[in-house]
Amino acid sequence: MNFFRRELALDEAQKLSLAVTGVGVLSTMYNLMKVTQDNNPDIIIQLGIAGTFSNEIAVGKAFAVKSECTAEMGVWENEKYIDIFDMGLAAVSEPPYEQKKLINPHIHLLNAAGVPAVNAITVNRITTSPEDISLYKNHYNLNTESMEGAALHYIGLSARIPFIQIRGISNLVGERNKNHWRIAEAMGSAVIACKNLLTQLNEQP
Repeated sequence: MNFFRRELALDEAQKLSLAVTGVGVLSTMYNLMKVTQDNNPDIIIQLGIAGTFSNEIAVGKAFAVKSECTAEMGVWENEKYIDIFDMGLAAVSEPPYEQKKLINPHIHLLNAAGVPAVNAITVNRITTSPEDISLYKNHYNLNTESMEGAALHYIGLSARIPFIQIRGISNLVGERNKNHWRIAEAMGSAVIACKNLLTQLNEQP
């Protein structure tokens, strides 16, 4: 929190508030709901780090997330993963989902951040096994994973509050040696993208 506050140089004139929503979907969901109820924000910006499934996405760089999938909501049956939509427990486009995805419709925000937009999944546990990596890559059209993104998309879409998720890529998914992770660089890249976004928004009439 101190890093983001210092690097973003938040001040009262910008009418911005910073909240730490915690790790994981449950903590993020609760704290985001509290933030939206207490502050009635015009826009929600979520900053954080993420892992990438693709060698084509550079570690240390920042990306905006255009769509989220809620991984791990389903069942393993006959050596096959079946999600809640294929199980018939939810319609594939039951709001706020659209074809199983939580899609950010605010293209102007994604563009204003000045970074590429990617597809992501949200998980309850950091993915490490080759089997899970293969499953997610084959089952979803994705690039990155985090533990909080779907909560933002779900609340933003449901409450009709414009939102954007900006993530710095800290590591390749499956790599658990944090000596190889580039967390500081990833956070710095996310801050730069956020500054770009705020500059663009401040320049709009």
